[in-house]
Amino acid sequence: MKPTNFKEIVKQVIAQKAGLETREVLDDMFFEDDLNLGELEISEILEELEDEFKLDLLANQPEIASVKELLDLLQERLD
Repeated sequence: MKPTNFKEIVKQVIAQKAGLETREVLDDMFFEDDLNLGELEISEILEELEDEFKLDLLANQPEIASVKELLDLLQERLD
């Protein structure tokens, strides 16, 4: 997988869960406040991304409140 692709994949997964178009998911959005996603939906997003990228993300769920925080964590782990 190309590193330039991972952000698009993350946004697709988030958009699907939030009922939005991928282009509507912005880096500065917060899961609960902006996307109306609760802990269960966030867990499901993280599980799907764990499968996609073969990383453990659920342990970091308390630290992930926004799309940017999730993207930063993935960037760090994928490097």
